[in-house]
Amino acid sequence: MTQKQLGVRVMVYGSFLVVCGLLGYALTGETSTSSLLNGGIFGTLVVGLGFLLRQGKMWTFPASLSAVGIFTLTFFWRGILQLRAVLDGAPGHLGVGILLLLLFLVSVAMFVTLFRSYRH
Repeated sequence: MTQKQLGVRVMVYGSFLVVCGLLGYALTGETSTSSLLNGGIFGTLVVGLGFLLRQGKMWTFPASLSAVGIFTLTFFWRGILQLRAVLDGAPGHLGVGILLLLLFLVSVAMFVTLFRSYRH
């Protein structure tokens, strides 16, 4: 996969984070400003990394890989907490738990894609 193609994929992933941040905000009854801010801020940051990666800025490759790796771990951890709350009798957390599971799966796919293309 070319660097331009990877850059486009990273930009799509960042846009996905923004959309999921908005969706998470809506799922919590507009009470989770962290999902709105984190999705918006970090999603926009990832879109910027993708744009710079597409432009050939090599430092953005390890930065993108690191960011996606951190997001993957964060979504896994937060998803476990949400699903655990559901198992403890709080069914209102199910939607957010499913969203976090989706974010985790997409992040794993993005991480694997970037890792396979990384040339040390």
